Amino acid sequence: MIKRTIADSIAKTVRDYPVTVVSGPRQVGKSTLVFHQFMKEGYSYVGLDDRREQALAKNDPAGFLAAHPGKLIIDEAQKAKELFPEIEKIVNRIRLEKGNREANGMFILIGSYSKALLEGAKESFSGRVGIIKMSPLSMREIQGKEETPFHPSKEDSFRRSQDFSLDEKKLLRYIVRGFMPGLYDNPEMDASTYYSSYLQTYMEKDLRDVMDVKDEVKYENFLMLLASNTGEELVYDSYAKQIGVSAVTIKTWIDALFKMGIVYLCQPYNETSLVKRVVKRPKLYFFDTGFACYLAGIRDGETLGRSFLKGRFVETYFFNEIRKSYLNSNEDIPFYYYRDSMQGEVDLVLVANGTLSCVEFKSGSEFSKKNIAAFNNLNSTKLLRGVGAIVCTTDKPYAIDGNNLVLPASSI
Repeated sequence: MIKRTIADSIAKTVRDYPVTVVSGPRQVGKSTLVFHQFMKEGYSYVGLDDRREQALAKNDPAGFLAAHPGKLIIDEAQKAKELFPEIEKIVNRIRLEKGNREANGMFILIGSYSKALLEGAKESFSGRVGIIKMSPLSMREIQGKEETPFHPSKEDSFRRSQDFSLDEKKLLRYIVRGFMPGLYDNPEMDASTYYSSYLQTYMEKDLRDVMDVKDEVKYENFLMLLASNTGEELVYDSYAKQIGVSAVTIKTWIDALFKMGIVYLCQPYNETSLVKRVVKRPKLYFFDTGFACYLAGIRDGETLGRSFLKGRFVETYFFNEIRKSYLNSNEDIPFYYYRDSMQGEVDLVLVANGTLSCVEFKSGSEFSKKNIAAFNNLNSTKLLRGVGAIVCTTDKPYAIDGNNLVLPASSI
């Protein structure tokens, strides 16, 4: 089993809170990691995929918790939100009787992104819950290298670029295979077979938990079209016309995908000090390039390399890897992109510690100042300007000028 960077964040959260929620899309390794990490520490485990356990949890939550005393891992916890008030009672009682510290680490809830789990946990366990968002494997996890949040700094980025090599041909193969742990636990597994099963399970189980789709053929066509447009601005009316449903329906479908962690919406960056008019539509990224490639009909790296979709999937890979580097350190900072009415665009705007950094994602290796001209559109920011970067398929890092770098994929 590949070592997961986020394990340290989970351990710290369990130590500091009575309830820890580990959430994320299906099959990203939540249950496996938590089970192996905490069963040896005296926890009991119960999964609500078991219909008898689920029925007891929903109909008699107090009886369910009495039948599972002590430190408890509850898998698929979103299937019985009736448990939350009873868990709150137990936590409050232990805090009152033994003190806050003694109540920490009592419950670990595992489940998919969903309103029932995340919003229910925040409401019931306010001040008593730590929430961990888990992603598919990162490239640095696959390579067995240290992972920290990405910052486009010369010293750190140049050092990280030496940890492993990743040429474009190899990168495209990884993008098509995707980053689901099951594909790396079993390297012989065919990725298309894996994602076919993943789609079927998603359609038959996860989707029905959040909404009723009346026309599954149109919905699958929508998923295929959406996957082909990963990394693009989200225009609801355009999808509605192409699929033959209303824009309201498209919005409902995308909201459900977002809540389940299948897609991420990157919001446009705006600031009162920026003079030009910025677009207001978010950009949409699939959570896993392998699943998106499968839906888009791409089955190998050679095909992707010759496809007009290559740039979109390379951008999605770079975006996801940077986001994973933050989530795996339990830093869920907002990500932005910038585009103005003059078509000036920056793929990623990172804002942290009062500093704004611009990052562009590209295929290729040779770049100059003209490729980062859009960075100047954010010069009027009131924040400090950090180092800018083009992350691309170059084999070695180099500087465009004193404040802007060209970085290889291994720098993330």
